[in-house]
Amino acid sequence: MKRNRSARGDAGTPARRLVQALLAAVVGGTLAVSLTACSGSDASESGAADAGDGARAEVAEPGSAEDAITGATGAVGLAEAPEEAVHRELVTTGNATLAVEDPFGAAEQIADLVEGAGGRVEARDERAETADEPGSASMTLRIPADRVSATLDALDKLGEVRDRHIETVDVTGTAQDLDARIAALRTSTDRLRELMADADRTADLIEIEAELATRQAELDSRVSERNRLSDEVAMSTLHVEIVAAGSPAAQAQPGGFLGGLSAGWSALVNTFNVVVLILGAIIPWLALVGVVLLVVVGVRRQIARNRPSGPAPVIGEPEPVEP
Repeated sequence: MKRNRSARGDAGTPARRLVQALLAAVVGGTLAVSLTACSGSDASESGAADAGDGARAEVAEPGSAEDAITGATGAVGLAEAPEEAVHRELVTTGNATLAVEDPFGAAEQIADLVEGAGGRVEARDERAETADEPGSASMTLRIPADRVSATLDALDKLGEVRDRHIETVDVTGTAQDLDARIAALRTSTDRLRELMADADRTADLIEIEAELATRQAELDSRVSERNRLSDEVAMSTLHVEIVAAGSPAAQAQPGGFLGGLSAGWSALVNTFNVVVLILGAIIPWLALVGVVLLVVVGVRRQIARNRPSGPAPVIGEPEPVEP
């Protein structure tokens, strides 16, 4: 029995070795095929990529840099496009009070100063000296936006600047909105002109002309508004009040208790002046009303005198006569 088991065991060993060899060959072949496929796909992908890069290079060569940027922006999306710097549009306005010895002479010097800076005098008002008030002047100046600070500094050389105020407003959004509307209206009007040129029927031509007139009027209005805004951005507005150095308007107001006392006294004096002015305007009318009342009273008294003083006689009925 032992010899039989030994023979079967010896016979089974070569069979197991054969099976193991076959399995190893199958696994090795599978790995080889897989590696060959992967290397082939990588080579084909790299070749296709190289071919695509070459084609893109050939297409991009003839175009300009702007076309290349536009194509790149369209390929990668707007989020990856370089951000464009936004040009801010600012409207600057200001006012100042200048105390000088000669307001009229200072106004002439300011006008020359503004014209030399490339600006203009938009409004000018001069008030001559009177018995109650000294002379003064006021000016509205349009100055290039980049020369406002220099102009204010130059005012210090003409006299004493009592106060100044500068305000800047950002109108970039308004300007962009107007530009977009103007571009859309121009495109619309151009399209309507093309349709009008191709119109065959009179009714269509009349309708297109009416619509074109409406769009053109709106376009002109928007363009005019945009021009005004551009002028306000380019030329800042500065109001300058010129007063005499010794006038109350040129004197600094004290603060604290003395300032309140001075303000209260000024208010009392102004109120008294207003009351006197009102009385002066009413007194002539009161005199006229008094004269009218006197005339009415006199007439009534005269009528009362002309009336009879005694009672009127009573006329009785006649007594009947007996037969």
